[in-house]
Amino acid sequence: MFKFKFLLMTMIMLLLANGAVNARPLEPIDGFYKKIFARTVSEGGVELFNQRYPMLCFSMRLQSDYPKLSTALSDYNLSMINAAKSERVEVVKQAREYKQNAPKFFGAFYSNNDLLMRRADSNVVSFINSFENYSGGAHGMYGWYGVNFDSETGRQLTISDVCTDAEKLIVAITKRLYADYDDRHFDNLNDTLVKLIAQDEINFVIEPRGVTFIFNPYEVAPYAAGLITATLFFDEHPQLFKDKYRQSLNAYAQSVPIFLPTTIDRNGSRATLSISNEYDRCVVRLNNQMIALALTDVHEATYVHTADGKNFLYIDGVAKVDGFSGVDGECISLLKLDGELELYDRMPYTFRHLIDRESATDETEWWLMTNPNSMQFDSSRPIGDLHSHFGAVSDDGTFSFG
Repeated sequence: MFKFKFLLMTMIMLLLANGAVNARPLEPIDGFYKKIFARTVSEGGVELFNQRYPMLCFSMRLQSDYPKLSTALSDYNLSMINAAKSERVEVVKQAREYKQNAPKFFGAFYSNNDLLMRRADSNVVSFINSFENYSGGAHGMYGWYGVNFDSETGRQLTISDVCTDAEKLIVAITKRLYADYDDRHFDNLNDTLVKLIAQDEINFVIEPRGVTFIFNPYEVAPYAAGLITATLFFDEHPQLFKDKYRQSLNAYAQSVPIFLPTTIDRNGSRATLSISNEYDRCVVRLNNQMIALALTDVHEATYVHTADGKNFLYIDGVAKVDGFSGVDGECISLLKLDGELELYDRMPYTFRHLIDRESATDETEWWLMTNPNSMQFDSSRPIGDLHSHFGAVSDDGTFSFG
């Protein structure tokens, strides 16, 4: 009996040791980029429908390091392409009918979709698929949908995969919503949360420091209340989420939206960050601070938290000559988010992939920064054949070449 117990314990220890050896340490995943497809449908010289939709692309290395994840992402891309084709057929039909019935009031219908990368590491790959569309009526519609994959298994995650206690989650979300939107009128909030969580259908995205729950217009409040989010940080709710998804890297980068505010974690403090195009300038707000930048055509923005606790914001847009620097035209503006909100530098680079762009006018590629220590970007003023670079975020936030 003693020998049997000894052998059993030995086998268990060997299995645990083997698992510890084979377990993948938490590491960032980089090499992502998105491709935006643009399509216009016209008849008789009149535009009926304008459509933009993204596809998440990745390096060949992902296919060998994370084969199940790469398969899942490829399947997701295919589903988005098929959905865009179906939408195009249906909305063009609606636009044609609308134009025939009310030609004086007709304007082209549109559907604009984008992709915001929020986390990419060996445990989780998460992003937001944003949309705005108009197909007649008093106003259009917009919203976000969170998409979360387990990096090892490629499985698309629901809240039951991530959360440990549904009842405590409802309480936490409710408290956060009333703290952030105390003057907002919520419609049947508790009943909606109970139903969405019980059916495993609540909309969320897993981020490096927490989980953000997303409620699109009409879901818990009237259309005028806008898109509503509740971000629960892991440090604030240490027992509410499973350990695997609570693990996070010391340094990370994530796409941030234009126009709609997002919650970020600045070294343990909660902050609200928003970026908006306003006439001929770009306005950045961080809590109660505001700065106006001489930027137009802002399309991409990335928030970076470094291993030594620094926080930076990178905005890709077209700069005007304003005496700040000698860099104008397409560039990346670097802002420091620690202390006073500050425009620190302009760099003659872009996240837009510029090679062969004129030969594919209906497609645009954008590099997605997910790892501050390993990223790719392009020169906006290429010299000869030098377009794309590999680099990292240096101590002062500027890009260093690798």
